[in-house]
Amino acid sequence: MSQCDCQFFEEGDLVECKLNTELFGIIISESDFGRYYQVQLFGSLEVKPFHWATLRHVEQEGQPPLQHASDPDDTNVVRVDFTKGRELKPDTETEGAA
Repeated sequence: MSQCDCQFFEEGDLVECKLNTELFGIIISESDFGRYYQVQLFGSLEVKPFHWATLRHVEQEGQPPLQHASDPDDTNVVRVDFTKGRELKPDTETEGAA
């Protein structure tokens, strides 16, 4: 676990409660200019409000770094860049999708 003492968090950050490290989840929204954060608790759909001072980032050890769709890949996974449009015609090869 991380010893981060950040005062601001971004939506999507993985955080834990400083007072009870068994409570952790993901930031889904903030209010009062970053003073309060709504955290969806891990393993449930429950959302709890937290004051910024009671949260810290969770260090994500062992997590592979995120890959961009344009990065080289030697697996059989077909990466799709959804930020770019693609014209589909009746004879377009979709590689089994749609």
